[in-house]
Formats: sequence, C-alpha cells, structure tokens
Amino acid sequence: MADTDHLDATEDVALNFGDEDEILNRKKKFRNPVVTAFHLLFRVAAIIAYLLCGWLSDSFITNFVVIVLLLSFDFWTVKNVTGRLLVGLRWWNYVDEDGNSHWVF
Repeated sequence: MADTDHLDATEDVALNFGDEDEILNRKKKFRNPVVTAFHLLFRVAAIIAYLLCGWLSDSFITNFVVIVLLLSFDFWTVKNVTGRLLVGLRWWNYVDEDGNSHWVF
C-alpha cells in the first residue's frame, strides 16, 4: 500500500481571490462605458416604446416603424460594435478560387 496518509480526501480546498477589502473597495469599471450605454440604450428604448406606444401615438404604422428602427439600431450595434469591443467576436466572409462563399467566425 502506498503512503497516502498525508492526503485527506475530506480536506477543504481554499481558493484565494485576493484580499477581501481589496475586492470590496475596488471600483467596478466598465471596459467601454459608451459602448455599454448604447448597447442598453436601443434595447431599453424599444421596450419602452413598445410599452407606451398606445399613449405616444394612435397610429399602428408609426409605432411599428419606430420599434423596428430601434430594434434595427440595436441589432446593428450588437453585431458590429458591442460584439467586437465587449466580447471580442470577429466574423467575415471570403470567396475562394472556385467562387464559393465561406463565413469565418
């Protein structure tokens, strides 16, 4: 039998994430605050416009166009700006010699 007395299977593992005071006193900073604001702005504006569309206008078409535009801005922002700057997503398309289109993510 091997000598395993020094290994205790019931021993707790302590994880050290730094000094607790340092963690509590550290200011939470956004990496890109302007990008984060626009990420939330269009989405929240579309939800608020949807919830208040009856009070803002009686025209269904006007409400529909405003909400679709806000959601389109949100989609463009997430796809082109937020995804790249906050998350690091990259994607592109290239065409090979045979004329086939390839998407790279």
